[in-house]
Parts: sequence; C-alpha cells; structure tokens
Amino acid sequence: ATADDQVTVEFYYSPDSMIWKINREQILLLGGARALLMQIAHPLVAESVYEHSYVFTKPYLRLKRTLDLTLSMVFGTVEEVQQATDEIDRVHRPATGRLATTTGHYPSGTPYNPRNPKLAQWVYATLVEGALHGYETYIQPLSDTDKQAYYEDSKRSVEPLGVKASRLPATYDGILDYMHTAVESGEVVVGDTARKIAPFILLQSRRLAFPVSYPISRLTYAHLPEKVREQYGYSLHPLESFGVNLGVTLTRYMIPLLPSIMRHVQPYRRAQAILQQQAGRTP
Repeated sequence: ATADDQVTVEFYYSPDSMIWKINREQILLLGGARALLMQIAHPLVAESVYEHSYVFTKPYLRLKRTLDLTLSMVFGTVEEVQQATDEIDRVHRPATGRLATTTGHYPSGTPYNPRNPKLAQWVYATLVEGALHGYETYIQPLSDTDKQAYYEDSKRSVEPLGVKASRLPATYDGILDYMHTAVESGEVVVGDTARKIAPFILLQSRRLAFPVSYPISRLTYAHLPEKVREQYGYSLHPLESFGVNLGVTLTRYMIPLLPSIMRHVQPYRRAQAILQQQAGRTP
C-alpha cells in the first residue's frame, strides 16, 4: 500500500505492542540458531526436520525462509499474517512420519506430526523464550510486566499453528517452568538426529562460512541451557567464554548508537514507512 492509493493498512499487531518492540531488533537474528537447536532438542521435532526439511542441502535458504515467515507473522498486515499461517500449514502438513530409532524414552516407531499440539507447543515456547532471552542478552533487561505483555501478544498467533491457547500456561514464568520440566523429565532430550542437524543450523557444514559460523556457534553454545548444551556435546574454553561475555557487553553498548537501517529488521522499517505515509495524509 502507498499514500497514492489511499488505502489504510491494518496491521495484525499494534505498532506500540511489545511484540513489535522486541522483534524489530536485527541482533535477535543471532538467537535464531539457539531457538532452532532448542526446537530439535525434542526428538520428534528433530525427526520431522531431518526427514522433511532441506536444511542439509540449502541451509541458508531454509534459515531465510523461516525468518521471513516469522517476521511476516509479527509485522504483517492482517492479510499477510493469514498468508504466512497458510504457508506454514502447507509446509508442515506433509511432514509426518515415525521415529526411526529409539531416542530417550521415545521408542522407534513413535509417530510425529508438527500439528500435534504437544510438539507445536514446544516449538512455540522456544520461539517466545528465544526472543526474550535474545533481547535481554543483547539489548537490555526486561521487566516481568514487559515479558508478560510480549507473551500475551504472542498467544494471538498460536491457534493457526496448532497450539491451543487455552492449554498454555497463564504466565511467561509458566512457559519457562514448562520448558525446564520438559528437559529435566526427558520429554525433551537431544538425540543423534539433532546432533546431525546442528552443524547445518550453525553453518558449520560450509568451510567458507567459518569466519561467520565460528563466533555464531560459540554465542549459541554459551546461551543454551546447561543440560541441553551438554547433551549436544558442546563445551567452551574459558577464553571463548571470556570472548562471548565481552562480545555481549560491546553489543549492548553499540546497539543504541545504530541508525534504524542497521538496527531494525526490514519488515519493521517497512511497516514504519507505511504508518508515516498514513499519518501524512490524515486530515
């Protein structure tokens, strides 16, 4: 939409919502790998990705597609959000099957389906927790009120993705408790399939990407929950830990100094441009 056609654009989320404030930050893309590793820590999610995704042949394209759909869900118009949910449903519908080998307490032959409410809830939880963890790591701490507001915003989009909003915890702290319990109980446990996928998520499968993948992988390892990190077999040298902490400190200092074109994701900047155009023609 442009100012010329005089069409008023209706965004799915309010421009002053917490979900816009959090997800507009480019730096959160660094946390995307962490969120994906958390997702495939669930054996049934990992099997679905392993058997039905092109993460092995086109890891960059898969990452871009995931980011595009996620950001469309946040900064899109009502129509664009519907298109994104339809596309997610189209991609997920055929990604069903059975677990090839026993992993944790899941026997071989266990069926998986991305539309299963339990699997969908785990993926949803990793996205919410991942965004807030990334913001607090690289930008600044958030109040409990702000985190709860973000959580409430996010619940508006869960039903089309197969998650029953009525079955979600009432609070963001409840989501954290759910994730912790899932890991501690063994409902979520890293298996061989997840460990095969991980290098492709971290771009470690491409030698030319090493200058980029090395720091990203170290940042990702450092911010995984300890038990999940150990299950992946990751560890950090003390010097690497020092480098990670230094990088986070510098990032927190630098981010507020950046212009919007460098700091904020393109879908947010596009939405802001549309809002400015609409404000300019308001009587």
